[in-house]
Amino acid sequence: MKSDECPICKSYDTYQMYPADVDVNKLSFTYSFSPESNKTFRVVRCRNCTHVFCSPIQKDIYKNYEDVVDSKYLKYAMSLKLAAHRVLPVIKRYRPQGLILDVGCATGDFLIEAKKYGYSVEGLELSRWSCDIARNKNIHVYRKRLKSLAQQFPGRYDVITMWGVIEHFECPIEEMNYINKILKPGGILALWTGDINSLSSRILGRHWWYWQGQHIQYFTHQSLNYLIKSCDFEHITTKTYPFVATYELLDNSLSRYSLRPWIMKIVRPLFAIKPIWTFRLPGEMLYIARKKTVK
Repeated sequence: MKSDECPICKSYDTYQMYPADVDVNKLSFTYSFSPESNKTFRVVRCRNCTHVFCSPIQKDIYKNYEDVVDSKYLKYAMSLKLAAHRVLPVIKRYRPQGLILDVGCATGDFLIEAKKYGYSVEGLELSRWSCDIARNKNIHVYRKRLKSLAQQFPGRYDVITMWGVIEHFECPIEEMNYINKILKPGGILALWTGDINSLSSRILGRHWWYWQGQHIQYFTHQSLNYLIKSCDFEHITTKTYPFVATYELLDNSLSRYSLRPWIMKIVRPLFAIKPIWTFRLPGEMLYIARKKTVK
């Protein structure tokens, strides 16, 4: 069997970590989690850059997001807004003002909060349903792919954000080059994704929460650095992304696990004391980079 090519460093020094166990007919692209949610396409690891990826995958898998209606996602609105208030001050250290593009902006919750910090905002979203909701909040949203936006608006944005998006890219190098093109020189990229080399991933193994059928790229800090550098960015800092949870949100997030009822019984008293908790879990990367300026 021919080795798979790594989508990050293009090495063929790869090996299978897990065989495919997903039922394509049950593949979910929503926040309606179940035990099926953890099942994935075949998983491969690169020995050269440490990146982990799924291969083979459905062709043009991004099209599955165009018609998604995800009512469960609305339960995360408060969490996303509160997390934004913890993340935006970090972004402002490096780009205190200007135009933000949130790639995969969903229903626009992050951008609503970014306005309060003085930014101008735009979003990019494939889902018709999400796009309509965001536009009803008076947010300008493009329903197109990054390639089209890069052709239309080179050098337009001061900041680009991606919250839980990069793990869905079929061709990360291609998409990151488009992002580089639409950023101004010295512009900031802020993203959130999981680190498969993290303590939480190693302890939980195949039960790690990032193992999802809709996720096709699994980064390490090393492989993300490799990708960023190859696309003419420079790494600034990596912090831990804040997961802000209500009882209802945590209950939904844990619905893919058989231990969910027992865990919720244990944490119920905590939420009785305080309705919202912020968790900074190992491996939740808040990764900040800058587009290199021409010397």
